[in-house]
Formats: sequence, C-alpha cells, structure tokens
Amino acid sequence: MRKIITADVFAFARVIKASGMREQLTAFIRKLAAQDKELDVEAVGYEGLLVMIEALAERKAENALYEALGSIAEMKPSDIQNLPPAEFFKLFKDISEENDIKAFFGYVSGILGKS
Repeated sequence: MRKIITADVFAFARVIKASGMREQLTAFIRKLAAQDKELDVEAVGYEGLLVMIEALAERKAENALYEALGSIAEMKPSDIQNLPPAEFFKLFKDISEENDIKAFFGYVSGILGKS
C-alpha cells in the first residue's frame, strides 16, 4: 500500500460527485473539525466508510470507489470489489491509519466547493 497522493484527492472527489454524497461528507468533515481531542482513527475510518457506502448505491459511484481505493492499495479495482467484507473494511482502516484522513477529506471537500 502506498501513501495517499494529490491524485487521490481528485479520485475521491469523483466518487463523491458520482454518488451525490457531498452533503453527507460535508457534515462528516464538520463533525471531525469540531473535535478538539485527538482523532480515533479507527472510528473515523469506519464512520467515513459507512457514509460512503450509504451513498454509493449507484453503480458508477461504486466503481469509482473501487478505482480510487485500488490505486491507493496498489490493487486492481476488480480485486477490491471481490475482497471479503472484513478485508475491505480492514483496507479502509489501514489507509486511515497510514494517512491524515481528516486533512484528506478536507481537501476533497474543498475541491467540491464549500457549502
């Protein structure tokens, strides 16, 4: 697995745009920003993933997520799609732990525009 790079910000912006989940993600980011304490990375990762899964009912958004995560995990999108659920959630947790996920989603939100 590699660290998140600038291209990933745009990849996740495409996921958010395709799914129409901008409002849910904005609320999630505001909740993170309001916390004064140190972030519980595992909780943030799972909650962020659940926000995304909830909004990813459309196939084009689901495929965009597989592409974005596959790039970070250095896996094919089809390999991400075929992961057992426990491994999929672990992958998202690992990505969250290896990166500043709060800042990352802040950048993604900035690209999509402030509300």
